Order: sequence, then C-alpha cells, then structure tokens
Amino acid sequence: MIDSHCHLNFKTLSDNIELIIDNARKNNITSILSINTNPEEFKEHYKLINKFKSLFISYGLHPANVNSNNIIEVEDIVLNCDYKRVIAIGETGLDFFRSQNFKKEQYRVFENHIEASYQTRLPLIIHQRESESEIIDVITNYQKERPLKIVFHCFTGSSKLRNFCLDNEFYISLSGIITFKNAQNIRDVISCVPLSSILIETDSPFLAPMPHRGKNNEPSYVKFIGEFLSDFFQTPLDSFESIIDDNFYELFSKAIRYNEIS
Repeated sequence: MIDSHCHLNFKTLSDNIELIIDNARKNNITSILSINTNPEEFKEHYKLINKFKSLFISYGLHPANVNSNNIIEVEDIVLNCDYKRVIAIGETGLDFFRSQNFKKEQYRVFENHIEASYQTRLPLIIHQRESESEIIDVITNYQKERPLKIVFHCFTGSSKLRNFCLDNEFYISLSGIITFKNAQNIRDVISCVPLSSILIETDSPFLAPMPHRGKNNEPSYVKFIGEFLSDFFQTPLDSFESIIDDNFYELFSKAIRYNEIS
C-alpha cells in the first residue's frame, strides 16, 4: 500500500522520522510521496526523504502560500524537477478559502506549474478549495492544447468535479475524510468512480482517519483508508491494494517500484 500524499517535513513528522518510517513498514506501506509546499524548504525536505528508498517528493508552491513577492516561475520548477526523487509537480491549484488577497497571483502560479508539467512531463498534484469551477476552467483551457496528467488530492468535490476528472482521465485521491461519519456526501459522489481512477493518501500530519481521528496523522495510517475503501467498494483488500498501487506508478511514472521502504 502507498501513501500518495503527505508532508514528512512538517515538524510532528520530521522530528520523529525514523519512528514514522518504522511504523509505515510495520503496516506494509511500500512507498510514500511527500509533498513540497514551499520552494524555500525544498532542499531540507529533499535531504529528509533521500535517506530512505521508496520515498519520493514533489516540487511546488501551495496556492495558500502565494503572495505578490514569491511568484514561482516555470524555469525554477523545471530546474528542480531534475532531482532524481522529484516525481511530481505541486501541490498547486487555487485556494479561495484560506487566501482571498492574491487571487491574480494564484492564477499565475497555477499556470506556471501547468507549463512546467508540460515541459517535464511530470504529473500535477491539484489542491482546490472553494475554487472548483475556476480550476475546471483553467485546466479545460490547457487541455485543449495538450492532455495533462493530474491527480486531485484530498478529493472533497462535487459530482461536477468528479465527472470532469473521469472525462479527462484524471485521478481522484481519497484521504481519511472518506472514513468520517459526516462524509456521506463525499462517499455518495465517489461511489461510482472506478478503482482504476483512485489513489489514497493520508495528507498527514492532518486528517487522521477513523479510528484515529483527532490525533496526529502519519503515513502508516493509510492502511485504515485502504481497508475502509476496499470494504466500501466491495473489493478484497489484496486486489484493492494491487490496483491502487498500480495506479500510483502509472501516474507517477518516474517513481521506482520497491517492495519495501529501507
């Protein structure tokens, strides 16, 4: 099983990285993708994950962190994608819940990530919050030119966004939210999504799944999300794991497949 989206450089994880990785091994987690959200933190973040095999990283600037003084250019993204362990671009997108002051800048940074994705052929990790229609519009405009490889992480979208993903062969990544008792609307939306379009993630240290809700999250807890969804989709766990793992390596084709983290 694979955690396709977490933040290992956040203090609650990085301060205990050996324990966090050991816990992941014990739960048979074979790979982890740690997401970069601030270019200024990238080098230290890379050093952290580079200590272990089967750990990978993305490069990007989170939309909620965008301001008028930190516009990330296409050339910078492309340059840093040369690192061996960088297998994706992002997370990027639009966040109009946490940040209303720099909408114009968010659009520009989002489009720069898209352009870098074209140049590097690395997939995009999309974050959206209160920006569903706007993100659909931006991506649609670019899709007319050339197809993009995309995953919508921590999916909480509507049936409109779900259909947009399926129509364009984008992946939908499900987090611990899917296990929450009050998330029936999300379960209803994703109930018709084929397993071939799904990834799973913890988004740790946030959003710990049941039965650990309210605690610090970690990559080993992706096991609980996988178990919940294998039951939800009425698919044996071994088959579910195999399909979801294959999806990860299909999307993140730069990643090397290992049998365990070492």
